[in-house]
Amino acid sequence: MDKFAQATEKPKRSFIRLNEVISRTGCGRTYIYRKMKEGTFPKGLKLGGPLKDSSKFDNRAIGWIEDEVDQWIEDRIEERQNI
Repeated sequence: MDKFAQATEKPKRSFIRLNEVISRTGCGRTYIYRKMKEGTFPKGLKLGGPLKDSSKFDNRAIGWIEDEVDQWIEDRIEERQNI
């Protein structure tokens, strides 16, 4: 896909969970969280908010914005091509 087509595409504004991030990137869980901490991987977002009864929903769940993960992958490809 050329740069113009990428610029005119609507961003994917959906959440993907950790298993999908691992599948798309080929990176492991520890690597992903380490890179998030370093600021070199998209940050995850808490999907659950604080609830009165935390037993009803796992409020520790996080997801990533699909477009940000896809852009991170594209950036890695471009870095390789520019070596």
